[in-house]
Amino acid sequence: MTGRDSAEGTPHDSLIGLCYVRLAVREPQPAAAFAADILGLQPVPDKQALLFRSDDRYHTLSLVPATASSSVGIEVSGQAALDRVEQALQKSGFTARRADPDECKQRFVRDALIVRDASGNEIDLVLRPAQSGRRYFSSRDAGITGLQGVGLRSLTLKDDQQFWSSILGARISDWAGDVTYLRLDRKHHRLALYPSDRAGILYVSYGVESLDAIMQGHYFVQGRQIKILHGPGREPASGQIFLRFEGPEGYVFSYTHGLKDVDPDHHPRQFSAHPSSLCEWGSPCQGIPEIQLASD
Repeated sequence: MTGRDSAEGTPHDSLIGLCYVRLAVREPQPAAAFAADILGLQPVPDKQALLFRSDDRYHTLSLVPATASSSVGIEVSGQAALDRVEQALQKSGFTARRADPDECKQRFVRDALIVRDASGNEIDLVLRPAQSGRRYFSSRDAGITGLQGVGLRSLTLKDDQQFWSSILGARISDWAGDVTYLRLDRKHHRLALYPSDRAGILYVSYGVESLDAIMQGHYFVQGRQIKILHGPGREPASGQIFLRFEGPEGYVFSYTHGLKDVDPDHHPRQFSAHPSSLCEWGSPCQGIPEIQLASD
């Protein structure tokens, strides 16, 4: 493809990047304690929501009631781009609606298009997400540098690939078996699609400043009897070192470091459906069926 996608005319630069994750939880206070005390995110004082910072943005994690939907926030380059994306989605038969003022307020954005991919995962395409005028202070010294990426479960991988690449303009960086790495900016990927028998957020990744921070995080969560699910390991496609561990209510979190940049003319590569394609260090995955199946 060139600078524009042929079917809908959506420019590749419509999407700026990943900006937040909303997680629906049944028990908000234990989940909030985990986000601050274990992950090391900074709580945001707000009477209306449970918000957490990881960088200069106003928030990158929001805990919402179980009656709401978990979603991933993606920043769009401008109003005209949002309008074009809305038209392209409707033309392709995807469910999309404009957020009302209260929904925008809850997300701390100026405007939003709430959509569902082919699997039913909720995606918020947003304009002008709020930045914070205050310096970021982590709740503990975890070395967090910011929200790094999200893994999504996919019921229908081909249709979800069309949703992200042909319609929204994300680029496929590589495949590992059927696992699909999608980039929104210069980093190898911000989203990864994993074939699954259900929809949902598979994991949320936060970048950390060094390999030492990964290992310190490993000892920290292990010392608090939190189950390590995968890692420490290294993805051969992206170069990132990762540690994935169990979070509240079935959610998975990870620390990552070393995610490489990709040249604009990078051609997607196919890695084999083998465990070494997902972790070249040989770390076995336990408790994440999608990653285990992907490497069978």
